[in-house]
Amino acid sequence: MIKQKKITIEASLDHPEVLDVKDAMQQVMDYFDLITDQGQSDIVWNLVSASTNSPFTAEATPVDLRTNAPAFGQVRDYVAVIERGLSRLQEGKPLDADFPAEKRKVVKRILQRNFNGIGCTTIELGEDAVYRIEPQQAERSLAAINGEDDEEYEYLFSTFARKEYGSIEGRILDLSTSYDEPAIKLREHRSGREIQCRISDDARDEIERSLTAGDVWAHRRARVRGVINYDANGKMLRVYDGRISFIGTKDSKVNDLHDPDFTGGLPAYEYLDKLRENELG
Repeated sequence: MIKQKKITIEASLDHPEVLDVKDAMQQVMDYFDLITDQGQSDIVWNLVSASTNSPFTAEATPVDLRTNAPAFGQVRDYVAVIERGLSRLQEGKPLDADFPAEKRKVVKRILQRNFNGIGCTTIELGEDAVYRIEPQQAERSLAAINGEDDEEYEYLFSTFARKEYGSIEGRILDLSTSYDEPAIKLREHRSGREIQCRISDDARDEIERSLTAGDVWAHRRARVRGVINYDANGKMLRVYDGRISFIGTKDSKVNDLHDPDFTGGLPAYEYLDKLRENELG
């Protein structure tokens, strides 16, 4: 029998004391969306408990709104299909044909957040089994999902030698899509190379609110944080599941940069000579 379901969310190792409320809430909502059958509109997951400490946990039980009675029997088969799919992902296997097509993007969002903001998500699968999603596990599971689409698998995983979570900075060149996902093209400031950055679902609304055509035309400076792919020579190829933040510029005048004491009272030529000879302390 289906018992109440529980999800546990932990902060990332980069910021172990900070768990973003938005990340945690969206992870919880996506999980209970995942195990909700859209064809059973009268059945909802009733929140039973939610922790106020870290790690954050939320528990809910299925309820039929027509009778206000528990609905374990009605959701049993659907939840079993979802949990069987999650078990396959945990093993690095693709989702099976029974897994609802409309829920695949939901699973991706849950996995992707474990690269960005969330350090670990733990989902109970029933019979004392758990799906513990840390970045390495999320990477493995995403590879299994994307492997179902040969073209996307080729794009994401076969042309690079390594990948790591990080950020790049540069100027925005263009807004576009990549495999029907929102993307921006960035000129990376160190290499000058044009890098395609696929934007995560979580970042899409933020970009729609804050990015204008004028920002693109003016090549506004931005930072994209996500999974960076590199080729065998260490060259950056692309970024996916990225979040974007804009870098402000400060207007400075020459007088703001002028420092009469920079050379310690030495004439400029003497200061440069000592600098070349490594005589400056």
